[in-house]
Amino acid sequence: MNPIQLRKRLEMADFQNSQTDFPVQDDSILDMHLNADLELWFSDERIAVLKTYTSNHHFLLNWREDQFVISHLLELLPAQYKNNLYFLLVLDWESGLLPEIPMEMNRVEKNAKVCRKYVLHNIDDLERVPFFQPKHIYAKKGFDFVEKFKTELLIEQSLDPKIRRVVEGYFQLEHLIRINNKLDTKQYILNLLKGDGGS
Repeated sequence: MNPIQLRKRLEMADFQNSQTDFPVQDDSILDMHLNADLELWFSDERIAVLKTYTSNHHFLLNWREDQFVISHLLELLPAQYKNNLYFLLVLDWESGLLPEIPMEMNRVEKNAKVCRKYVLHNIDDLERVPFFQPKHIYAKKGFDFVEKFKTELLIEQSLDPKIRRVVEGYFQLEHLIRINNKLDTKQYILNLLKGDGGS
């Protein structure tokens, strides 16, 4: 399977591949993944680690070692990602599969250590990855009640500035928690209500 197809699907499912915005900012962990040719993709809800294997032996000899590298990442992940970590193993070579490869692919996917794993050999294998299902992708792009509410409320010209500040601060809260899981949400909301801008 061509990894370019997988990257496009990740982008369609709102994943991004930006080391500077990645939820874990530990240089040694990020370098470890980079040195192992592991691509780190993330969305608001999950993390997908992508690795392209270029031969039968490359796959057979390296996937466990790559899983070990990913285990270091798991220890540092924010809580919302711990059960939403996926390892996407792409088999990208021209020659045929060795007879033992299908059994090893099955073994990899049944191995629940560290994270969920999907071995992707052809385009049809993408259908087994839950967040690549069309209904999931299109559901995320459906009507956003929160955004509609926020937009309608904030365009109201007669809205009291204090209420406007509280509403804007409330909708920033989820993002702030994502980037700082030690945020004191109670204090943040009290500061908003007092007029301190949530700081």
